[in-house]
Order: sequence, then C-alpha cells, then structure tokens
Amino acid sequence: MKARIILPLLLLLSFGLAGSAQAPLPQRPVCEVLRTEKPIKVDGILDDASWAKTPFMGPFLNNRDGSPSPLTTEVKVLYDDKFLYFASRFVDDNIWATMKRRDDHLWTEEVVEVFLQADPRQTSYIELEVNPLGTLIDIFLLDIRKPLHYESWNSEKIQWAVHVDGTVDGKPGDKEWTCEIALPMEDIVPAPNIPPKTGDRWRLNMYRVEQLPEKASLAWSPTGSDFHKPGLFGEIVFTDRRVP
Repeated sequence: MKARIILPLLLLLSFGLAGSAQAPLPQRPVCEVLRTEKPIKVDGILDDASWAKTPFMGPFLNNRDGSPSPLTTEVKVLYDDKFLYFASRFVDDNIWATMKRRDDHLWTEEVVEVFLQADPRQTSYIELEVNPLGTLIDIFLLDIRKPLHYESWNSEKIQWAVHVDGTVDGKPGDKEWTCEIALPMEDIVPAPNIPPKTGDRWRLNMYRVEQLPEKASLAWSPTGSDFHKPGLFGEIVFTDRRVP
C-alpha cells in the first residue's frame, strides 16, 4: 500500500520539477566580422563610412530566457590589424548612470558590456564595460569570475567614447546613446593569431543592462542568469571581406 502511494507522489514531483525547468536558450548566434580599410574614428558618433556598410550582429534578447525585447539595441563589429571595433546604439527614454571613475562597478547601473574569449581552449577572457557617462571598466579574467585585480590591468591603448542624445539623469525625455570601443589586438594575448587570420573563430558576447524605468538584461547570446558563461557566448568569424 505504501509503495502505491509513494510512486504517484514521486511521479508528481518529477513532473513538477520538469515543468518548472528553464526553457532552453536559443541557438548560439554567429557573426562574420568584416575588415575595415580605414581606422575608425572613435568619437561615439557612428558616422564612419565603414559602419554604414557593416550589417548589425543580430537582435538582442532577454538574457534570462532568450525571449524578444521591445528595447531597440543595435551593435556592429569590425576589425583591422590593430583593433577590434564595436559600435552600439541604444534607444532609451531614461538614460541613467552615476559612476565616473575607471574600474567602478558599472554593471550595477546602465551599461554596455563586451565579453571576449579569443581561444576557447583556454579559460581566460576579457570583459569591457562602458556607461553613458563614458566611464570604462576593463578586466582580464584568468578563469570564470577570477579577474586580475581591476586596477592591476588597464589597457594602455584602448579607445572608447559615447554620445548621448538626452541627459544622463534617469528622467524621461531622452532618445538614445551610442558607444564606440576600439580594443587593441595586442591586448588579446590568448588569441592563436594576432591579427586574426581569415576563418579564425572567437567567442564573443555583448550585453545591455537597463535600470530605468524598468530593469532589463539583454544579450546577443543569452546565457541565463549569469553573464559569465563563455560556453554560451556567440561566435565571431573573421573574413577577408572589406569595407572602405
């Protein structure tokens, strides 16, 4: 009699656990990276001719479950022998940030984040963040959530800039903010080839964190509740196709 009671209970529990499991995340995205023939002028204004001829990486989704987001987020990537370039555009009615010191914990406010693992055979990766005030954090991690001390590694030649159409005070009435980052190739020391060769594949993910009017965490390649999952990052593939 006890066995008959326990078995249905176990079945009910197993079905309940299965029903509460997180839905599978979307397939990992892949983006081909074009080569720019002219260095990008990093001023936060996305008016370089090369950007106009570069396609967007793809939609940004809610990081936790991969569902669509109503927030307009556009990102592009280019490279040359010296830099890997990122251009981001975020439509935002309530742009907000307060931190102005390099290597502050920018992820607690509104920010764009870049995670790059150039060699998946190694555990190290680079994390970059820029907020709407133009504050930067650059981190070299030896393994998942094991960074060098923040102030002990600062990229010497990194370039970054933002442009804000509005005010950075969290009040309604803003339009958007844009960001450009030029990461020096010489900083990407784990990469098998510097500069990368045609066909090289690196892991990359980009995130957008919003706080106002509502919290949101968006990703190019959703990773669930934790940003630090290199195995779930998307991929960039370097090509010999060029943009002027």
